[in-house]
Amino acid sequence: MGGCRRDLPPDAHPDSSTCRLEGCGTRAFCSPKEEVMKLALPKGRLWPGVERVLAVAGFVFAQPHPRAYTLEGSDPLLQAKLYKPRAIPQLVALGICDVGFVGLDLVKESGYEQVIILLDLGLNPVEIVVAVHQSTPDLLEQPPKRPLVIATEYVNLAHQWALKRGLSHIVIQTWGSTEGYAPIEADIVFDCTETGATIEANGLIQVDHITNSSTHLIANVDALQDPIKRQYIERLQKALQEVIHD
Repeated sequence: MGGCRRDLPPDAHPDSSTCRLEGCGTRAFCSPKEEVMKLALPKGRLWPGVERVLAVAGFVFAQPHPRAYTLEGSDPLLQAKLYKPRAIPQLVALGICDVGFVGLDLVKESGYEQVIILLDLGLNPVEIVVAVHQSTPDLLEQPPKRPLVIATEYVNLAHQWALKRGLSHIVIQTWGSTEGYAPIEADIVFDCTETGATIEANGLIQVDHITNSSTHLIANVDALQDPIKRQYIERLQKALQEVIHD
């Protein structure tokens, strides 16, 4: 069994993938306590890229049926489940999941101190921007006397931005299609964009840049304090780094 402990239970050495614990030449993850590490994986448009990188790194997951959220993995000590990306920062912060994959924009929006950013995978790059309708290009320099209405899915980030600029404002939560709110329902659009095409198509012009975002690996701060889980997480991080830097 290479460098692995001989008092481990037999099922701690599955045959499906190489163990990433230091000094072990056996298969999968090896744990004297058989601790399970829980992964929060993003459903939707982020998942194909994350799935591909994980597979190249040696972590293969599959849906037992098309509507399944709990995935079957090549390693029994890794439990993986699909979640909406917006739920992942909170799940990791609460310790319900040990690690997760999610956009940096959602990590910043959530603002949880218990979440540690480990690795930028560089997948699904977007830009968080502020835009106004082309009919009001000087809105920020010459705001009306009433509070400005900001339409966004990033309520916290938008509020912080407006406060920093000293703008009297009201933030309204959108649930998609944010670009369509200005100029009737809102004065300002605070949204993410890949190419800027949708913003331009809706008669908007960008007036500020907030941040760039891409898919990141994040971890719970307490999980990183656990010696066994920390070793799992570090091996996962190292394997992913080798893939994205190859």
